[in-house]
Amino acid sequence: MTTIKQVSEELGLSPHSIRFYEKEGMVTIPRNAHGIRDFDVSSIDRLKAIAHYRRVGMSLRDIQAILAEFHNHALSTKLLEKTQIKLEKQIEELKETNAYLTEKIKIHRRLAELEARGYDENRRTAAYYEMRLQDTEEAENLDRQVRKQGKIRKKNS
Repeated sequence: MTTIKQVSEELGLSPHSIRFYEKEGMVTIPRNAHGIRDFDVSSIDRLKAIAHYRRVGMSLRDIQAILAEFHNHALSTKLLEKTQIKLEKQIEELKETNAYLTEKIKIHRRLAELEARGYDENRRTAAYYEMRLQDTEEAENLDRQVRKQGKIRKKNS
C-alpha cells in the first residue's frame, strides 16, 4: 500500500495539494476496503504530471484542460506552448536579475577591498563611481562591437 505521505514525499507535493487535486477531479485515487487512499501507478503518474505542470507555472485551469482533453493534441500543444513562452520570459528575467546581482557583488567586493586597505568614505565613493563609469564604457564598447559584427555578417551574406 502506498500512502499519501509516501507520495507526498516522493513528488514534493503537500498532502493538502494531493487531496485538493483529487477533490477537483484532476486525479482519481483508489481506496482500500477501509476507505484509505491506496495510490496506484496511474494515480502517481498523474500527480507527477500535475506537479511538473505546476512547477513551470501552468495554471490549474490549463492543467485541468490538458488532463481532461489528453487526446486533443492541438489544445495540449497550444497550452504547453503558452506555458513555454511564459517560462522562457521568466528565464530571461532571471538572467537579467542574476547579471544585476553579479554586478552588485563585484562592486561590493571591490568596496570592501578598498575599505580593508583603509580608504575613507570619500575615496570609496569615488572608486564606486569610477567602476560604474568603466562598466558603462565597457557596455558601450561591447554594443559597438556587436553592431559592427552584424554589419560584417550582412556584407558577407
